[in-house]
Amino acid sequence: MNADAEKSIGRAAEAGRLGIAVIGAGVRGSRLARTLQESRDWNLAAICDPDAMRAAELSRKLGGAPHFGTIDEALDCVPLDTVAVATPLRFVHGTAMTALRAGKHALVERPLADSLERGLELVAEAQSNSVVLMANHAHSFTPAVQHLRTLTLSGSLGELLFVDVVRTGTLPDPAQRDVFWDLAPESLAILDRVLPEGLNSREVSAFGGDPLGTGRDCVGHVNFRLGNDALAHLYVNRLSCVIRHQVVIAGSRLTVLWDGMRPGNQLSVVASKPGWDTGTLPGHWRESRQPWNTESFPAAIHGQETHLVAEFARRIREADGLASPDASALRVLAMLDAVAVSCSREGMASPVQPPVAAGKAVKP
Repeated sequence: MNADAEKSIGRAAEAGRLGIAVIGAGVRGSRLARTLQESRDWNLAAICDPDAMRAAELSRKLGGAPHFGTIDEALDCVPLDTVAVATPLRFVHGTAMTALRAGKHALVERPLADSLERGLELVAEAQSNSVVLMANHAHSFTPAVQHLRTLTLSGSLGELLFVDVVRTGTLPDPAQRDVFWDLAPESLAILDRVLPEGLNSREVSAFGGDPLGTGRDCVGHVNFRLGNDALAHLYVNRLSCVIRHQVVIAGSRLTVLWDGMRPGNQLSVVASKPGWDTGTLPGHWRESRQPWNTESFPAAIHGQETHLVAEFARRIREADGLASPDASALRVLAMLDAVAVSCSREGMASPVQPPVAAGKAVKP
């Protein structure tokens, strides 16, 4: 570690910032590292990646943070409070477990693990060491999603009629199992956050397609029912030429659209029936017709992660040694496990296993 890096760590400690190492210097890790560096809560203390040139280049861009080839090197060489895991899914469990066993808080790139069973193993380790474990479901902590949650929980929409979610991206990600594990976790986390009963479906039906012959589904559909028997549908597509992330929740009184790719005002509210008045809603809930384009996409993502890292810091500072499981992340994993089983059975309905941690059902 050079002298400048040591001075930077010392100044951050004096300012009460939390020292964090980002594991993975790819697209997601680089973006997260920049967000952490700009935050008053965090000191970017290390960057880790087996690709030494990639780690060194990101370090150079971010002012010379120490860089290492493995998480073990970082843990041995740099004082850390926390680790942010931004590796491909197949490496998440092992990397996060190393951090937790070292007594470090962990922020894990979505989803939390590659199965509910392995997610529960991480939760058990976090509880054993009294540290905070959190999945990187960035959208869930943005003001727009918080407003959406207020709308649904207050009953302003009326009786829920249906939920329709679209999540599309470009080019299949070779680091992910399939399009469901790649694109669905964030959408499912949003639904768990905003639906009155969260993700409490007893079963799901899902099917996917692999038209390019990649060996894994690139396009898929997920269907499940809400508590009042209303239908929720999630469409994911990694072959699209357009990046979209939209959630429509229709009620008997109002219908609300959340558009994660639109900067600024991400919520639009319209009357489900003629005659209903939306004019009394706050301005940021009214229908917005502001133009937008894909050039705003990086800025929108940066804003989401700003709220995420602030929430993670808050959880750590308020934990007081009593770390609770990331219940939402476990419910997302339970849904994804059920989706995988349903796909293997050509869309046949598959039961959703209730998450259980430390011998008890996980509650919100």
